[in-house]
Amino acid sequence: MDFYIPFVAGVVTAAAVVLAGGGWFRRAAWRTGLIDRPKLRGIHGEPVARSGGVTIATALVASVLVQMMVARALDMHDAYLTDIDHLYLLLPALLLMGVGIIDDIRPLGAKVKLLLQAAAATVAWFLDFRIDVVSLAGLTEFSIGWLSLPVTVVFIVAVTNAFNMIDGVDGLCAGTSFLALVGVGLYALFGGNIQLALAIPLGVAALAFLKQNFGKPRAFLGDSGSMLLGYLVAALALRAVVTPSGAVSVVPLFLLLSLPIVDITVVFFRRLLQGANPLQADRGHIHHILLLLLGGSNPRVTGLLLAMAGVGVVGALVSGWLPAADGLALAVPLGLYMTVYAMGGYLSWTNLRNAGPATDLAVTLAEVAHEHGPQRALEGEDMVRLLERVGVTAIGLFNEEGARVWSAGVPKADRDTLTLPLYAAGRVQCGRLHLQGPWGASRMAFAAHLLQPLYPAFMEVLNAHNPVIPKTVRVT
Repeated sequence: MDFYIPFVAGVVTAAAVVLAGGGWFRRAAWRTGLIDRPKLRGIHGEPVARSGGVTIATALVASVLVQMMVARALDMHDAYLTDIDHLYLLLPALLLMGVGIIDDIRPLGAKVKLLLQAAAATVAWFLDFRIDVVSLAGLTEFSIGWLSLPVTVVFIVAVTNAFNMIDGVDGLCAGTSFLALVGVGLYALFGGNIQLALAIPLGVAALAFLKQNFGKPRAFLGDSGSMLLGYLVAALALRAVVTPSGAVSVVPLFLLLSLPIVDITVVFFRRLLQGANPLQADRGHIHHILLLLLGGSNPRVTGLLLAMAGVGVVGALVSGWLPAADGLALAVPLGLYMTVYAMGGYLSWTNLRNAGPATDLAVTLAEVAHEHGPQRALEGEDMVRLLERVGVTAIGLFNEEGARVWSAGVPKADRDTLTLPLYAAGRVQCGRLHLQGPWGASRMAFAAHLLQPLYPAFMEVLNAHNPVIPKTVRVT
């Protein structure tokens, strides 16, 4: 039983550092310019400190040091933290956190970040956090040979970026990290691997950070925090799901990380269908869909998605205990995620087929609006064709007083309307966009996403002292 005393001390230290030191790290972030400022793609109207990465990293390092000191005091240093690879893993993780800090202050290019993430993933591979042999549902195992390095690097880099992508609503990335790390710890413990010195303290630090990050947030993770968490979760999950024969169990690995993996996969292929850059940020993630479907309720979106991620973690534990139940363990969380995408119209073949041409039209109109003003863009025939492409039969732009400033098509009283709040900066609402289509309000979420390039034009109309487009454009 004494073996767990250093571990418990480390967990308590991680929570204490985050809870007690959060204010100091926030003030330091303000002094150094580590600030998230309001932007069109964001959901906040006030600047917020991006101190989460440094806070959690400090908590993790302090936790490891306390564990080592307590183990030495109890004369257990020869039996505790014997897997030195776990400690070495902190080096590339902290490197990525530093890259994230630089990116939070002065954005780096996507290629630079990918290169550095790949370098960190390669270090993890050399530390034996790797995929050499794959186990599928406990039925068959096969070696991937020389593909081990590239497959491992792609996996770790993808998960690292996936955690960054889900950091779009308050508490989602930190909460998902907590659930995944608890799942990693329990899965490893049940499998006889009690190397929990990083997983559980890191998960507890992420949980404690929710006090600053949920509700009315006082701090964000920033790229430094999301990349730190994503990288460590990916590497620790790889080690946790290794079978006694040395194979990586694919099903529990996927289920432990189901939310970020599903989101990045759908986003990647959806952007390819649109002809868009897969590395270009947009508002087409699963949390953005739910924000539209749930009327912009951030806490409800976070809670619902964390519940789905939790179902995946439970499925991973069930899979590890009873491999025969892999099919059910996969079906439940995947069914929940696909329901969200289907409700938003993201699984409609018609929508997906029209996504590319619609995106091209929207981008062209956005360029016209930028060069010649929104009037020419929103009144032209290309706007009519765009609305037909995205399946919108009626659209209306209303200011904050509820007055219509522009519309296209004729709304029908017997059809539901998707109301999309428009923000001047973050939560400073300055208008609404109403969309109608033949399939109901919820499936207009995909149309709202495809119209995103035109949001600056809509904002320009709303911000004008007098509406510059008084007339209605007819849509056939």
